[in-house]
Amino acid sequence: MLIGRCAWHVLYHGHPRWEGVASWQGWGVRFTDGICPRCLERFREEHQAALARRSSRANTLAPTALTPEEAA
Repeated sequence: MLIGRCAWHVLYHGHPRWEGVASWQGWGVRFTDGICPRCLERFREEHQAALARRSSRANTLAPTALTPEEAA
């Protein structure tokens, strides 16, 4: 059995949140970690400034074409 769980839930809420059974093959139990929508929203709120800086930096590093006046 493969059970999905929120790996971030312990960080934000103090206890793991089980998302449900992702696969059922045999009697063994395995886990797959992800992030639940509630923790994702909280992560985005806490890191919004860093994510904005990262996206603006990626836009400034993009190659641009020079106008003929700039190339001369």
